[in-house]
Amino acid sequence: MRELVRREREVKLEVLASIARSQLALARILNSVADVAELAPQTAKRIGENVRLLTNMQEQLAESVTGWPLRSYRVRTGKPVKPWLHNKLRGKQVRWHPQVNRRNWN
Repeated sequence: MRELVRREREVKLEVLASIARSQLALARILNSVADVAELAPQTAKRIGENVRLLTNMQEQLAESVTGWPLRSYRVRTGKPVKPWLHNKLRGKQVRWHPQVNRRNWN
């Protein structure tokens, strides 16, 4: 059983090392795209989009291997809503004062 767990960890490390090497290759591709962007903007745009998709796939693979989320946030799209305020505070100007609000810190 211990041997199986050890081997599983080795495989996970190999996968993560492979992803890291792939990220380096993608960085080199992006440098090349920057050089081509002035000459062929449409091609550069397509290559950049493909690199973004590959990066997302690698991120998902790394998350599934490690079991850890790599982003502390998720990109959200949509229309933002207005800020929510408590009914008592609506329409009033609220000021923060250190002497008054210090009691609430504990």
